[in-house]
Amino acid sequence: MNPLFETSAEVTPDILFVDCRHSLKDKDLGQRLYEDHHIPNAIFAHIEKDLSDPEKISKKIYGRHPLPAVEDFINFLQVNGINSDTHLVAYDDDGGVYAARFWWMLNWIGHHKVSILNGGLKAWQKSGNHLENTRPERKRGQIKKKPGLVHQWKIAEISAWIESEKNIDVGLLIDARMPERFNGEVEPLDLKAGHIAGALNRPYVDNLEENGYFKSPEKLRKEFLEVLNYTNPASVVHMCGSGITACHNLVSMEIAELVGSNLYVGSWSEWIQHN
Repeated sequence: MNPLFETSAEVTPDILFVDCRHSLKDKDLGQRLYEDHHIPNAIFAHIEKDLSDPEKISKKIYGRHPLPAVEDFINFLQVNGINSDTHLVAYDDDGGVYAARFWWMLNWIGHHKVSILNGGLKAWQKSGNHLENTRPERKRGQIKKKPGLVHQWKIAEISAWIESEKNIDVGLLIDARMPERFNGEVEPLDLKAGHIAGALNRPYVDNLEENGYFKSPEKLRKEFLEVLNYTNPASVVHMCGSGITACHNLVSMEIAELVGSNLYVGSWSEWIQHN
């Protein structure tokens, strides 16, 4: 399925929009914005409560946004009326950063009918579509985890890659943070500044046009091929500060038909707890 959903596309009955708006500075801002206005019939996915679980799973060990237990995530989806045939379209108001995390997590559990609204909420409004502030009532859904989760890279595998002088499994480790954080010039969120030795920097904002839409598949493919330098896309591992913006690079490679790259969920905020 195409990772992007355009505002010009038909909204069929099987489509359910998912509001993923969030702010790292105000963790409940997305919830308040959703309650004030959202795409009709959309549900809300909280980055800190639904798409990660730092309360239950120690962020001091696994990073700032550790994945929730699979069973908890499935329950969240079922409570919100999601079935195996539901086409989920995630959106936010920040270039698709948080929507990309939702997109990856649905693929993680084997549900591939998921897209990101290209251009986000601004594009929806610009196209003349209306918003509402009522919460939809939905019957409990029947979605289930498909056999075999998508592999997510662990800290031990990254450590082994470094110790082997980057000769095993991982072809490239790509960091999605902004250059000033990658280079250790500033660090507003984590305890240490810098990056994992051997990682390359591809800031997630480079995937977007100035208007907030994703670049064309052709542009993304050209740019990522320059970064990959003949590396097999399936041996690429993405990281960032806590496994959020890394998903933006991952989905951008999928848009560019460079398929099969991987995610290191714990990312820098986990790495520095152990190194």
